[in-house]
Amino acid sequence: MPIKQNNLHWSPRLLAIVAFGWLIWMGYGTMVGEAAAPPPAFNHDRTHFPLTGQHQRVDCEGCHTGGRYENLPTQCGSCHNGQRASGKPASHVVTTAQCDACHGTTSFSGATFTHDATTAGRCDTCHNGRTAPGKPSSHIATTTQCDSCHNTRSFEGAGYAHDATAAGRCDTCHNGRTAIGKPSNHIATTGQCDSCHNTTSFTGTTFRHDASAAGRCDTCHNGQAAPGKPSGHIATTFQCDRCHRTTGWTPATYASHANPLLIGGHSGLECRVCHPQSFTSAFYRDGVQFGVCSNCHRRDYDPGRDDHNNASLQVNANCANCHEHAGYRW
Repeated sequence: MPIKQNNLHWSPRLLAIVAFGWLIWMGYGTMVGEAAAPPPAFNHDRTHFPLTGQHQRVDCEGCHTGGRYENLPTQCGSCHNGQRASGKPASHVVTTAQCDACHGTTSFSGATFTHDATTAGRCDTCHNGRTAPGKPSSHIATTTQCDSCHNTRSFEGAGYAHDATAAGRCDTCHNGRTAIGKPSNHIATTGQCDSCHNTTSFTGTTFRHDASAAGRCDTCHNGQAAPGKPSGHIATTFQCDRCHRTTGWTPATYASHANPLLIGGHSGLECRVCHPQSFTSAFYRDGVQFGVCSNCHRRDYDPGRDDHNNASLQVNANCANCHEHAGYRW
């Protein structure tokens, strides 16, 4: 007996019902009135370009154009080129360095520069008054680089190492124009600064009285260039080094003192004991001009004690005939 086949008619309505049921069965549909779940957030910190500062506010499409999400450039200039994002303004320091060499991601202001990678002695490639601040108009005239005197932290507190400067050429800088020179009350001299000063400070000066200055003391020690004879000094035309030493004005000694020799007890006498007025002649006690020992030691003779073998002092007028001069054994 032949089987009777029933031909189903797939109307559009029937197809829609079947498709809707299939979606529900597969779990892709949503219940009526239920909100769609938001897509999971993407953690950008897990990439080679974490989002910090102002970069967190940029829409994804601002960087991921054309649906590209992988292998994007991370250099600042790839976006901050003046087209896709703000680039260097016309007044920016001339540089090929990336933005993050000086700027942070929070703001372009407050930029800092690390001089670690810069070459020493080439400061003026930037600090030329155009690219970066250079020498002001009041700066000491010099062609040396900034790092000869300044450090990279601040222009203030500059110091100069005189190690490489030539001795005896101080006035090439210390002339009152390029660098501090001699003040108006300085001792009159044509000597270079390093004749008396050191490179640490102008104070605490010393002068080396070498052999060339012998017998020429008053070229400086004249009361104008350097201290000269005080008002109470014994009248003399001798040079200072006839009696004084270069280590100090006192004690003063006279090396050519032959009569008497300044030895023994005489070595400690002050000049004015015998020379109260001048060095041209010596007077002692009673105003008697010195000639022999007794002119000074007359009062020291006591006939009752020093009978000189019943001889008069006048006979033994030269004390040195009997007495030991150096030891003063009377």
